[in-house]
Amino acid sequence: MIFRFLAWRLGFEWANLKRCCGHGPQRVRYLGFGANLADTILGERRITPLDAAAFTLQDHGLRFDHPSAWEHCSYASAEPAPGEKLHGTLYTLSGRDAARMDFYESVPVLRRYRRTWVEQDGTRLYYYQTNRSTPGLLPTDEYLGYITAGLAAHPGVDDDYRHWINHHPTAIPGRLVTSFPAPHRPGRSRIADAYRRITLKLYIDVIRRVSLTEWMIRKPDSIINGQADS
Repeated sequence: MIFRFLAWRLGFEWANLKRCCGHGPQRVRYLGFGANLADTILGERRITPLDAAAFTLQDHGLRFDHPSAWEHCSYASAEPAPGEKLHGTLYTLSGRDAARMDFYESVPVLRRYRRTWVEQDGTRLYYYQTNRSTPGLLPTDEYLGYITAGLAAHPGVDDDYRHWINHHPTAIPGRLVTSFPAPHRPGRSRIADAYRRITLKLYIDVIRRVSLTEWMIRKPDSIINGQADS
């Protein structure tokens, strides 16, 4: 488990180093609908969108079924759902920033999310879909706040959807889980579970937070009126 976390960190450092050399030629479109709706989160992550605009993906629905590192709590995902709408922000990212976002979303190595590609009205884009769909979980107040704030000025959000998201139930984080990054396997000893919790705490407090290279990437100045200042 610890080696997977370390491999994730090393891969992230390499992605940061490549981004230090510029954006590169590749451009992709990414639909953010969770915490990445917030400018503050993108700023903390030093992700600089080259363009940003409100977007509604048809026949897809928002789900809170991606398990977090804490019991009872979840993050957002999306699923194909005929008749539903998925509201978010469509970002144009460089390939190098998109690769860094993959690490933030635990796509490489940990494989908790995956990129799901779709096309709508000639626009090809991707969003992050969970590989660990788990029913019965809820977002925290803080996490849901990023979404409600991010959708406040979205022109495609109707009153019913806005009421649903603004009044969605939330959960208080419990203790660290023993099923991160992989699903829980029954029959493990208490010692094994304690080891997994200690290792997960090390990942959250140190391995995930401490980067030797991220400081070299300039933070985006602002994202205003659908445009990102780079």
